[in-house]
Amino acid sequence: MRNQPSQAPGKWPFPPAPKRGGFPKLTRGAMVADICLVVVWGATIPGLMWLGTAGGF
Repeated sequence: MRNQPSQAPGKWPFPPAPKRGGFPKLTRGAMVADICLVVVWGATIPGLMWLGTAGGF
């Protein structure tokens, strides 16, 4: 078998980095939603541990 040149980009499977302009702009609503998700996720773990302790695990 012969080695054929790959058609995949150099850093596959990641998309190429944007040339200019940096990161996409986040709206205020998207930032608030992200913060709410982090708070809920951070409260879920201690909450489940508390329920497990209350349940006798």
